[in-house]
Parts: sequence; C-alpha cells; structure tokens
Amino acid sequence: MMKMHLSSPGKRAFPLLALLLLCAGCGAPKEYEAGFFAMDTYMSIRTYDRNPEEAVTAAERAVFELEGQISRTRETAGVARLNAAGGAAVELPADTLAILRQAKELTVPGVFDVTICAVGDLWGINTEASRIPPQDEIDAALATVSSENLTFPADGQAQLLNGARLDLGAVGKGIAADRCVQALVQNGVENALVYLGGNIYALGGKPDGSAWSIGIADPDDPGSYVATLDVRDTSVVTTGDYERYFIQDGVRYHHVINPATGAPARSGLRSVTVVNGSSTLADARSTTLFVLGLEDGLRYCAENGLDAVFITESKQIYVTEGLRGCFTFRGEEAGYVLAP
Repeated sequence: MMKMHLSSPGKRAFPLLALLLLCAGCGAPKEYEAGFFAMDTYMSIRTYDRNPEEAVTAAERAVFELEGQISRTRETAGVARLNAAGGAAVELPADTLAILRQAKELTVPGVFDVTICAVGDLWGINTEASRIPPQDEIDAALATVSSENLTFPADGQAQLLNGARLDLGAVGKGIAADRCVQALVQNGVENALVYLGGNIYALGGKPDGSAWSIGIADPDDPGSYVATLDVRDTSVVTTGDYERYFIQDGVRYHHVINPATGAPARSGLRSVTVVNGSSTLADARSTTLFVLGLEDGLRYCAENGLDAVFITESKQIYVTEGLRGCFTFRGEEAGYVLAP
C-alpha cells in the first residue's frame, strides 16, 4: 500500500522547510517584510532598513523574470522551449544562455546533472502520479542524462541532444537568491533576510548588529531544529529527504535522484546544509553532497573548500571546520549526536 506525502507549496514554505528562520528579537527597529509566490513555493524578503519598498520590488521582479526563463512548465520559458524542441537548436536570450552554461559547469558526472529531468519525471515525486518505475523505463531515461547533451552550436543558440531534457530545480532558487540580493544591494539595502522556499540568503545583519540566526531542521520533525548557524553575507541551503517523498512498503522514496542509478539517492544521509557566498553554488552542492554521502561528501568539501553540515540516518551531525565558530548544536533532546 502506497502512502503519499504531498506537501503543498505553502507547507513547503516557512516553517516546514530545511531551514527555519529564527526571530530577530524584541525591541528591534520596525520590520518590513514582503511575501510572494514564485517557482512553486512561498518566498519572502525581510529587512529593517529604511524605505526598502523599491528595493524589495526590484528583488521580486528579478525572481519573476528568472522564472520566466528557466521554468520547464511555462511554454514561453527558454528551458521549456528547449525541452520541447525535439533536439533542434533554439534561439535564446543571452542571459538564459549564461544560466544554462553555468548549470552545465556545475555538473559532477554521475552525481549532479541538470539533464536528469526524464528520470525525475518517471518517479513523479510530490505529485499524484508518484510511483516506483520499472527498471527498463529507468534505463531508457538514464540514456538521456549527460551534461554533454546540452550544447551551444552557435552564438545565441542552445541544443539538447539524445533526448535530453533540462530541470534546473536544483539550482533555480539559488540563482534567484543571488539575483534577489544583487537587486537589494543595488537599491541601497544593506541588511535583509531573503527566504526563497528554503534557500536563504543572510545579507548584512540584524538590527542590533549581530549575525542572522538560521536553524537547521530536524529531519524527523521539520517544524523544529537541531542546530543553528549565526551568519551574515552568505547563503544557507539544505537538501533533505523529508520535504518531497512518498512511502511504499515502509521505504521512503524522495526527490533527490542519483544520476548513476536513476533512483532516489541511498547515501545514508537525511540532509546536507551548505553555507556559501554563492547561493547558486550552495544549491547545487547541497544536492551533490547528499548524493555522495558522508565520507565522500566530507572529502569533496575538503578538496573544494566547501562548508557544510551533514545529518546522517543514525542521527549523527557532522560539521566542517569552517563552520565550527558559528554553529550551535541543539539536537541532544531529539536524540542527535554531534560528531567530534
């Protein structure tokens, strides 16, 4: 018997997401917060700066413009048009092409690949069509997965070969967060908390000058947190197995697909949180590290200068050295153990 977990976009937003925003405290200057819905999730921008309306409007506009480029469900979006082109070259705006080139560069072969679309669609995670697809369908879909299938045959053009289709879901909100922050800064905002469906960017600090406190969710109880990170001028992005999934015969099938197997990653992890000045990179690498698993993920962090927090299925929490100074463990009562 299949048990479905179908989170609505609202439930996947604050507070039931990988990261929980912690209260800025009492006695603070007047808060300005704007919420909006984009990329199939709730988003918000919070600031205590004076007269932020124009800046926040510009940041929202940046998200909507990006969605109009990278959506795979909007027929007019560049990614949707490319997916529907049947292998033909498609003329695209320079900005869309730059996004696609960036997404391709983030590829980690067999681990992270934005041409995973065909495989992900087979599983239908977080839809009424969730299922375990037969192996022959998985094998056929895997044959389309390779970043080498995304090509740029001429100036102003992109092309997908061998039946490949794109899904930028693993980088889209990261790109959006970076563009939000860019718009805010260009319009004079120095301190803000950008929350884009779980991708958080902490710009500047709180009204009292201290860092923003971001909570890392308990995978068994996403409404609470097992640790906090005190950060400023950086993004915090989590990939976990508890947001989008279904359960069949006692097995959890989540949305993080391993490109090497065509199935949800079985890495021994429940979540990975990456902290980085580039939300785009943090978004992509939180997925990368989740698929790699603890040992290979820690090695990847060391070799590539990444900072991350890993939560394992056995309730162990591992923190890279660069985050030790801003990390506070709060998960003891929930049965978690901080690894030395």
